[in-house]
Amino acid sequence: MRKGAMRRRDFIKLVTTSTTGAVLFAGCGSGFNLSGIGNGDPNWKFQFESPVQNTLDVIYGRDNWYATTCQQCGSSCGLIVRVFEGRAKKVEGNPAFPINSGGTCARAQAAVQDVYLPDRIQAPLKASGARGSGSFTMTTWDAALKEFSSDLTAAGSGGTLLISEPPAGGFGLVLNTFASSFGAKQVAFEPDERVVLREAMRRVFNTSMYPTIDLASTNFLVSFSADFLHGWISPAQFAMGYGTFRQGRPDIRGTYYHVGPQLNGTAASADSWLPITPGTEGLVALAMAQYMTTQGLADKTKAASIYAGINLNQYTPDQVASATGISAAQIQDLAKRFANGKPSVAIAGTSAAASTNALFNLTSVLALNVLVGSVNVPGGLILNPNSPFPAGATSVPTGASGLTYRDWTSVIRDMNAGKYKLAIIHGANPAYGLPESSGFAAALGKVGKVVSLATIIDETSQLADLVLPVNHGLEDWGLQIPDPGPGYQTVALQQPVINTLPPEHGHPGFDSRPAGDVLIQAAQGAGKKLPWGTYADAVKASVDALRGLGRGNVSGPDAPTYLVQVQSAGGWWDTGAKATGAAPTAPTKPTPAAPPQFTGDTGTYPLYLLPYPTLTLDYGKGAHVAWMQALPEPISTGVWNTWVELNPNTADHYGVGLGDIVTVRSANGVSRDLPVYVNPAAAPNVVQIPMGQGHSAKPNRYSQFRGVNPLDLVDASKVDTETGALAWAATRVQIVKTGKKVRLARFEGQVPAFQLPGALIIDVIPPRRKQG
Repeated sequence: MRKGAMRRRDFIKLVTTSTTGAVLFAGCGSGFNLSGIGNGDPNWKFQFESPVQNTLDVIYGRDNWYATTCQQCGSSCGLIVRVFEGRAKKVEGNPAFPINSGGTCARAQAAVQDVYLPDRIQAPLKASGARGSGSFTMTTWDAALKEFSSDLTAAGSGGTLLISEPPAGGFGLVLNTFASSFGAKQVAFEPDERVVLREAMRRVFNTSMYPTIDLASTNFLVSFSADFLHGWISPAQFAMGYGTFRQGRPDIRGTYYHVGPQLNGTAASADSWLPITPGTEGLVALAMAQYMTTQGLADKTKAASIYAGINLNQYTPDQVASATGISAAQIQDLAKRFANGKPSVAIAGTSAAASTNALFNLTSVLALNVLVGSVNVPGGLILNPNSPFPAGATSVPTGASGLTYRDWTSVIRDMNAGKYKLAIIHGANPAYGLPESSGFAAALGKVGKVVSLATIIDETSQLADLVLPVNHGLEDWGLQIPDPGPGYQTVALQQPVINTLPPEHGHPGFDSRPAGDVLIQAAQGAGKKLPWGTYADAVKASVDALRGLGRGNVSGPDAPTYLVQVQSAGGWWDTGAKATGAAPTAPTKPTPAAPPQFTGDTGTYPLYLLPYPTLTLDYGKGAHVAWMQALPEPISTGVWNTWVELNPNTADHYGVGLGDIVTVRSANGVSRDLPVYVNPAAAPNVVQIPMGQGHSAKPNRYSQFRGVNPLDLVDASKVDTETGALAWAATRVQIVKTGKKVRLARFEGQVPAFQLPGALIIDVIPPRRKQG
């Protein structure tokens, strides 16, 4: 490759013939000070460098910055990756991309460790012991693909079960086409609270796409349990907007109230935290609506249409105060602030979507935006438009939901009945993410053959007969429609910025392939021809479909030129392509009011169990990455373990303190031993346990046998009455002192947490006595 400056024409030719085709970021002036690079040559941004297989091909001492899309979660944030001598060194946010505007979260920053993780699968693996034993031997790709194709043929139409994340974007297109070709039963796995949220969006806003929050223009924000700054849906997007909301406007500082049972990292940023009884978010929302309508702060006729079938006068602040755990005066004050602080926004999620009345909670809260006219207006909830891709068999999918727990029990019954000869798994870990009592792992053992496409061995892929290593997001092509988008049509493009690590210096390297290529090649071996030769072809064809629209932020006279422009920008967007039609005036289907229900009587099981996803480990997906394990949880500063958070008065009642081991026993008969973290900000009747640990798959040196999975304590028979989603916040527990003690790994060390005089929680939780 020529080392000097390259003419654009030569650059285009090289890109079109390159196997990798990585393109440098074209927007350096928007947020990166790279002056002086390339001897001032303005064509530097168009210089092409193939990620190395041989370090002699690299220009030493020079950084390259590539635009791509983050795949560490489902937010589809735009990234700029610093590549030095063929190795990914640092991740930054793409300042030009409208979703995150240059911001990133902790998971995105960890991508550079994730891609070089020593526990990544190095080559195709074939089970050499009993299923689930974790014993595998390496095989070749030719042999593995031949076996995979043979399994597809043997399964026949209807005999294949395909388990994945909700199919979306370019890979979702290939996945759906593959499933259709073989008549496969296609099921998607994601946290149940996301499934409830998607259904709430359909009912209240008549859309399958998440709306975005115009925080930059909002005056008053109230979140009902949604941890929107730390992992909820699109945390980088919301965090960037929150910065403007709080301190980015010279004339006003937005006010934020948090209503929920836990003072998490997001709630700690609020002006006021209202600690409610778990599962009562919807009751507070109805009481707010009732107060606003009776006080002339909202239109009664509009409210009657929005809350059809619900008599708001049965949910006055006085009537719901006892059930919710906060006073009528607090509810009235919140209602007045929400009505008078326009533009105002109400959101709900996380634990609010994990109770037996989850859909009621979410629809009641989201309806507040309709009541005060905060939908599709500046400072409100902005509904996102549909996909820009033309409808049809080759349309890029978006807005898909996972199965609810109730639906998973049906799938598990079919697996136990021997309905499926082959199960294919990609991007999902239901053996860990579903409660142990679901019996998923045992049911998967009843499937004739299990093939997993994965980057690491997790609890589900450990149960496979054949494990095929697939590329990391930094090594692969991809295309996503961000959900939520920025309020206008946006497509995120993912390009391979590095090659997979080759064998060198005694390391065997990673012999992985694009997951899309694996499916396409396996289908060809089974006699089915998909529309594309490679996954890259599928992505490039979708990009060229955007060129056919004749609009957006980039242009080009032909497909190769247009692709380069989209690559260098990190995606495509059209700021004028917004959702059409009037804002909804009422939910499409009313949701009956319902109080939360819990397993376990209050005498034997006096405490509410509240599992919660964390900033770093979320629901367990990032536990294999050391950086994620070592990043402190915002409130407890705990790392590398699982703990139980108790209010000081509760801890005193049981005679335990920091580091004491207690047995947490739930009403479903399961018990786990955990160390105590005494949290002055914990509600007195709530036991909080972080999610993400308790992994058993091997070899995962950073996550194996570390902590516990609190979902095992959850009574899986409790589901949301409307959707059937798992109500993981609907179980009561008891705790028993064991007399054992450990040093709890915390960023703050072994100093007990304490509250300062005048702190927000001082009026909620009395001070505790000094620990010995």
